[in-house]
Amino acid sequence: MILNIHIHEELLFERHREVLREMEQRRMLKGLHRQNFILPRHMAARVGMFLIALGIHLKQLELGREPML
Repeated sequence: MILNIHIHEELLFERHREVLREMEQRRMLKGLHRQNFILPRHMAARVGMFLIALGIHLKQLELGREPML
């Protein structure tokens, strides 16, 4: 049992700050985790678009047409 109300209030306040710090750390880690997945997806999409454009270009060359770029 805590005898002094001021000490009790300080302990509660410190615990509250500690919980807020933990929540902020979790939010930051969650953001980093998302960023790790965004870049590979973005790069895969860009490579896919490039390969599609290349395929269309090669198909037009194969048919003897002038490529449209």
